[in-house]
Amino acid sequence: MSAKLTLLPDAEVLLEITADYGGNPLITDELVAREALIDPIRLRRDETLVPLAELSAASVTQHDNWAEFAPASYLPSVTEAQPHTLITAAWRWRSEEPEIVFEMPKGKLHDVLLWTRDQTNPDAPPKWMLLLAGDKSKAIAIHWPPWWQRWQTVMASSVFVLALGYFVSRNFTLRQRTL
Repeated sequence: MSAKLTLLPDAEVLLEITADYGGNPLITDELVAREALIDPIRLRRDETLVPLAELSAASVTQHDNWAEFAPASYLPSVTEAQPHTLITAAWRWRSEEPEIVFEMPKGKLHDVLLWTRDQTNPDAPPKWMLLLAGDKSKAIAIHWPPWWQRWQTVMASSVFVLALGYFVSRNFTLRQRTL
């Protein structure tokens, strides 16, 4: 299986995992492919493994072209006669951590080729690694916005401005009454 991780701005992450059930002897039909995509890899948070279903709902699509779902060096050759029938599950979420790590649960039958595409730097070549059952990926840096663009900063600033406005207007009203 191939897992395409797209790093988006503002700490957003898009993970698309593709299973080939047309040209893969380990995945014989669509039902087996859908089962393999239920819990292919997990996100490591501290010492716990979080299933992808807890991060967001998966959207599932079917297609027959590897071009968008595997790095160029991994694509099947043109001379390969066997047709491909692909099914892709995609999860999209905002990362709470500045780095993410994926882990293959032990006992998984299907290996995953995890490759990263940085949408903020499209000229950079994709980085990829093969994950076998029990393997952990390297830490992958997420594109966090600068501190002044984060929603927490905007909320704190808004509360501060409202509180300041309240106290200034209250002070002005008290001065009006004493005159």
